[in-house]
Amino acid sequence: MNPSHAPWERLLLREAVIEHMSDHMHQRLPEEACGVLIGHADEASRSITVTQFIPVKNTAENPLHSFHLDPLQWTRLVLAEKGIVGLFHSHPHTTPEPSGEDLLQLQSFGGLLRVYAIASPVVPDASGLNALQLQTYKITRSEEGRESFIQLPPSSWSLPGRAFYSLAPIPFTILKE
Repeated sequence: MNPSHAPWERLLLREAVIEHMSDHMHQRLPEEACGVLIGHADEASRSITVTQFIPVKNTAENPLHSFHLDPLQWTRLVLAEKGIVGLFHSHPHTTPEPSGEDLLQLQSFGGLLRVYAIASPVVPDASGLNALQLQTYKITRSEEGRESFIQLPPSSWSLPGRAFYSLAPIPFTILKE
């Protein structure tokens, strides 16, 4: 079964994963941070558990407003790392909602992943800890035409008859360790 066909209902994130994403995001400010999420899916409970975050260098021409996974590092991870379930990146200057560019890029790798996480920085609290506002999405696959999503120009979609990937919110729970 293609990972994008499963009816995932919950995302479970280990507390250490959230902390690592937050630290990486704050270290990369004012640029967008990105990386991959490692974990496993449990079809019986319809949940995905993320156990590790691996930062990936952002090689975008304009890293203040976009991200592009370093191709060499991404290729190495895809070939060598077992359990890649998702992608993370940050929006340092906006809310953690998918942009048109995010949805455009999703068409290139959506079939490889199950979840997509976007974060925005939050002002550190009294403890001085780096905080983040996190939104998580499951990647869904559709055979519907590219006209079904109008935010992007028609020329940016995949060829007719090819799968189309979109994002649907999925709740997450932080697993205390």
